[in-house]
Amino acid sequence: MRGKMSSIRFDNLPGLLYLLLPVLLLTYYFISSRVIKKGVFLSEISSLKRDFSYKILFHYLSVVLLFLGLFLIAFSLSKPQSGAKREITQYSGIDIMLVLDVSPSMLTKDYGNYTRLDVAKLVTSNFVDKRHGDRLGLVTFSTNSFLKAPATNNYKLLKDILSRIFISPEKQGSTSIGLGLASGVNRLLSIKDNLENQSKIIILITDGENNSGEITPQTATEIAKKSAIKIYTIGIGTAEELDMSLLKNIAEQTSGEFFFARNSNEIKTTFDTIDTLEKQTLNTIEFTNFKNIGYIISIFGIIFFLCGLFLYTFIFRRLG
Repeated sequence: MRGKMSSIRFDNLPGLLYLLLPVLLLTYYFISSRVIKKGVFLSEISSLKRDFSYKILFHYLSVVLLFLGLFLIAFSLSKPQSGAKREITQYSGIDIMLVLDVSPSMLTKDYGNYTRLDVAKLVTSNFVDKRHGDRLGLVTFSTNSFLKAPATNNYKLLKDILSRIFISPEKQGSTSIGLGLASGVNRLLSIKDNLENQSKIIILITDGENNSGEITPQTATEIAKKSAIKIYTIGIGTAEELDMSLLKNIAEQTSGEFFFARNSNEIKTTFDTIDTLEKQTLNTIEFTNFKNIGYIISIFGIIFFLCGLFLYTFIFRRLG
């Protein structure tokens, strides 16, 4: 929420006519007073210069306070209200499932001393840092699929879980892309408070081709398409190991995109692109909260009027 410039409005706009009363009284005062007479006025000015007296000071001070008090009281009758315009920005987040391949081939060191899994985890973690208001979850897959984290706003917990994903060098396994996608789709559809028009996406990260699993990638893709779930597919590693045709088909059928990232920079660029494509919906509500300030003004008016009356009655007249 952020504030804007304050504004003033009047709940009783015709009440401003009451301001004519102090104006008329002030006009009458000047017309009827000796001060309006040029000669006397000049003589009083000369007298002030020669011999300043407290009587003259209290006279003019009481007049100023009396008319200022009347003016504020009259102004308060218009019921002025002060309000500050404010804006509330509401984020309509996206539900995202990260589907990460953890088959043994992800231990291949294509990036210096870092494995494919190391780089995928690092770039994915950076992607999580850039999201605000989204719910993100994590599914891993090899021969079987595993839910590591349901969709959550607790990014610190998600990053901690992601950092602890480990593949044993002795592990034997295959790549069940269809099973991993199906698990991701199922987790997105199981979110109870998911709004009908809220965006739901899957980001699939793999370095191979589907070679096992009870659910085919095509079946999982069809379910995602019917459920309006968009799938972004990211192929890492070498082109020879990837089934690019399959990954492109998955993305195209669900209105997503396919990315082939040959190095760590390209993986980072891929996630940056997805971050740009999948932005939250921002709804800005502007409102003005008005508060009645008439009573405050009237209090000051009464104080000024009473002070002026006191000066005139008990000070000025006694000095006379």
